[in-house]
Amino acid sequence: MKKNHQQLVIEKLMCDCAPRACSDTEASLIEYAGFIPSRLTMSSTINMISKKPQFNIVTGHCAGKKTYSLSEVPKQVVEPTAEKSDIAPVKTPAEICAEFEHNLWAVLLGRGSV
Repeated sequence: MKKNHQQLVIEKLMCDCAPRACSDTEASLIEYAGFIPSRLTMSSTINMISKKPQFNIVTGHCAGKKTYSLSEVPKQVVEPTAEKSDIAPVKTPAEICAEFEHNLWAVLLGRGSV
């Protein structure tokens, strides 16, 4: 069965947990599978892998480059909580009209025009 680029990268990250730059991972993948990815494919693939809940990609820095490694500790998945939203409820046209009438009367009473 032929593996896609993402599966090859996951396999390479799993066999060696040492932090590597994208270019290093790409070079070892070319050596391992003979697959030459297009430009910037490696960083996009690592980004996609990091969004999966079963993989925990650890990002570091070495010699001015970002390094990536796969952590043995799985990513902690947090359930979204039902928090109160800051969005105000939508008013119906009748409520808008009643509020307008109320504000209009308040302005007219304040000016003494009624």
